[in-house]
Amino acid sequence: MKYYYALLSAGFALSAQAGQLVLKGGAEIQAPIIKNADDAVVLDLGFDVLRVPNTEILATYEEEAVEGTTPSADTNRLYSVLSPKRITTSEAADLYAPSVVLVKTAGGLGSGFFVNKKGYLVTNFHVIAGEKKISVTQFLQEGKVLRRVVHKEVEIVATAPFHDLAVLRLKEFDTEIKPVIFAPAEELKIGETVFAIGNPLGLERTVTEGVLSQTHRNFGGILYLQVDAPVNPGNSGGPLFNARGQVIGVINMGVPTMEGLNFAIPARHAKYILEHIDAFAYDATNSESGFVYPDPPRKPGKFSTDTQGNQL
Repeated sequence: MKYYYALLSAGFALSAQAGQLVLKGGAEIQAPIIKNADDAVVLDLGFDVLRVPNTEILATYEEEAVEGTTPSADTNRLYSVLSPKRITTSEAADLYAPSVVLVKTAGGLGSGFFVNKKGYLVTNFHVIAGEKKISVTQFLQEGKVLRRVVHKEVEIVATAPFHDLAVLRLKEFDTEIKPVIFAPAEELKIGETVFAIGNPLGLERTVTEGVLSQTHRNFGGILYLQVDAPVNPGNSGGPLFNARGQVIGVINMGVPTMEGLNFAIPARHAKYILEHIDAFAYDATNSESGFVYPDPPRKPGKFSTDTQGNQL
């Protein structure tokens, strides 16, 4: 009987997938998932198995091995890719509201979100454009109390002005960071539920819900996601989530005079920048980070002049 149990356990271990459970109350369990049944999830603890009823689980994450994107012990990938089950907006907000921060400069404020536990975060380029002093406010839920931690040592790591994205990093911090997750591949459907978390007008960690209205809305040669989830100034740079809690976009603009007409940069652009961070490295002496946009060739016989009236 003991021999049979050992073989059974070994069989379970071979077919187990790396996973993480978030329980109601905030506790987390990381262990290989042996079985994902209708009423419970069975975990392999190595020396024993643990059966957790679904009624006690807030969210389940099973990590997919996606080459080139999934973090591991021997890689320096800057973001995580996971494929969790669908959860409610309320449950997802509980999980990922701590990932969202307030980005503040002398010129205004916006939102951002952590992509890893090393202090890297994504926001809009227009939120920090031309600014040298940036602060990031992190919100930590401690029981029923929301504690605000202001980080003033923040550096600009990378910028992509064309896609209105920037990567920042906290230089020094001793707080726990909860990063967001991305989808292994872009699978967007018009009409699917989405929600945004941000700081509109400085109102911290505001959650709004809507649907994905269009997946390919063209503005200036860039394709945006169109959503009807309400966003306002201050939401810029905040994450747009799907019903699995995966980031599918970065909120960056809306039409103030129109209701429910707002837009987000597809998450694939943020992932690309994080994967090629050196190519977008920020240069403090050049606010455009090395990108030069020359004027197009002029028609023959057409000339322009500089501020002194000299022909160019």
